[in-house]
Amino acid sequence: RGAEFRFRRRVVRVLGAGSDAVGGVELDDGTTISSRVVVNATGPWSGQLNALAGVGQDWTVGTRPMRQEVHHVAAPPAYNDTAAGIGPCLADLDLGTYMRGTPGDGLLVGGTEPECEPLEWLDRPEDAAMTVTPRIFEAQVTRAARRFPDLGVPLRPSGVCGVYDVTPDWTPIYDRTELDGFLVAIGTSGNQFKNAPVVGRIISTLVQGGTTLVGTHTGHEIDLTAFSRTRSRNAQSTGTVMG
Repeated sequence: RGAEFRFRRRVVRVLGAGSDAVGGVELDDGTTISSRVVVNATGPWSGQLNALAGVGQDWTVGTRPMRQEVHHVAAPPAYNDTAAGIGPCLADLDLGTYMRGTPGDGLLVGGTEPECEPLEWLDRPEDAAMTVTPRIFEAQVTRAARRFPDLGVPLRPSGVCGVYDVTPDWTPIYDRTELDGFLVAIGTSGNQFKNAPVVGRIISTLVQGGTTLVGTHTGHEIDLTAFSRTRSRNAQSTGTVMG
């Protein structure tokens, strides 16, 4: 449909910043891309791009980068013995853990931000250490083992690290901004990846000036002001990656 990817390029300037409307972006190789619509979907770098655009002054919710770890261990016996070959995804908020099976009898174990575990906020996402730490590995896998006593806790940590773009209520921001034509799809807080298709429809609706979206399959009406940058904090949020 005419989309282009510009790999290994960085936005260094938002055209129109400080004026009434966005005009596009300038890349680090000097290329200028003109557009009346720019969507900030840069994940944990969203704050840096918002700063280039000069937006955020009237916002009641913002975003911050947070480092996270997810660990990989051998699944408990028979956990992945399902028709799909992958065991269920489940969360235990009492223990502060979630897990799901992986092909090959593996198990991914993550955390749900329990109160006993300090949150690892970052000033810059590029400062995140991308190696799993034994302390967090042992804590998270041990919590999972309390739910599944047959789950072993290996001595050598294994897993992946990443950075979330988190809002105060763990609810995303899908909205227009005070710079006309500059929209944001940010603050996804680790829980919106599988919603990407509907997020595209949300942004398309916002570009066209709409404030509600009717679900294609459900027929339910979604009030997009729930994701506004100037909303009241969502009191229904779990305050965790579960959203």
